[in-house]
Amino acid sequence: MANILLRCVLSVISLCLLCKSLMAEEDASFWQGFRVGGYSSIDLRIPRTETTQLKWNELSMIVTWDQGTRLKFFSELELENPLSYNRHQGLHSKESYIHFERFYFDYNLNAKTNVRAGRFLTPIGRWNQLHAPPLVWTTSRPLATTELFPYALNGLMVFGNIPFESRSLEYQLYAEGVKSDRKERDETTYRDVNGGRLAINNLFNFTSENAGLNTIGLNVSSFQERFTGSPSYRLIGLDFLLEFDRWEITGEMYSRNTAQGKDAGSGGYLQSAYLLKDEWYLINRLENLHMPDRPNAERWMIGLTKRLKPNQLLKFEMVGGSGEYEDVPRGFATSFAVMF
Repeated sequence: MANILLRCVLSVISLCLLCKSLMAEEDASFWQGFRVGGYSSIDLRIPRTETTQLKWNELSMIVTWDQGTRLKFFSELELENPLSYNRHQGLHSKESYIHFERFYFDYNLNAKTNVRAGRFLTPIGRWNQLHAPPLVWTTSRPLATTELFPYALNGLMVFGNIPFESRSLEYQLYAEGVKSDRKERDETTYRDVNGGRLAINNLFNFTSENAGLNTIGLNVSSFQERFTGSPSYRLIGLDFLLEFDRWEITGEMYSRNTAQGKDAGSGGYLQSAYLLKDEWYLINRLENLHMPDRPNAERWMIGLTKRLKPNQLLKFEMVGGSGEYEDVPRGFATSFAVMF
């Protein structure tokens, strides 16, 4: 365990030294641009058909560099599954490993265009880009956001925001550059990842002081699983976010086909969060997942989430439905997430 933590610290130090070598012309103020933060979460799951498990999910360290210039840096290094406990194995760290979640540089070309280079989360939908436990309402993640497309890639992205009238068009265009051969546990790995996302913000142009963000996004992507003879996939999807008064309503839906037009999976979710009182939120979600070679899964979830502080969430939820998927077991779950 100490070995893993030492490697984690040494890796972050290496990131800092790498950035310094790239931008050392203003050495006196260089280090002032660095910020270090992160997040962590722990959860207790009591599934219907599996063993109860208490798990420390991750210890994430985020290092950023920003001096207000055109160039910015972001990295996220995670120690995954540091500790787990169940009655069969006791307390153990057998599933722990270190993972580079993100490592990229952003360069601002102009007011409407930025370029990102490195390893970054695939900009498909909303959940995949904001999946850190302190930023989402639930302990469990919708199956459609884990089973249908790659969660990250190494490459280039051009992105920006173009205002028009009272709205704006947000765009993200990406392409894989350097292929990664590393596989994390049972994760499906992909190659030749390309695509884009277009989103219109303030679509309905609400004027009420109680109205918040309202966004609808269109996603298109192509990719191929990393094994000989695997088919090429084409994915299309929609996502949306609506905030109004005490409500936040979000959803994503995807359809995936092979290059020959054969069905290769589909799924989506619809989720609502309603502010009750004293920072308690009622959470509801319906979701489904269809995969040609696996049983269909339908899920419902009802939960309560308490925002203890702006950076801390306490979550309780019951998950039911059909189909067995390890990522979202049916049963009870509770978790605590903190960002620091």
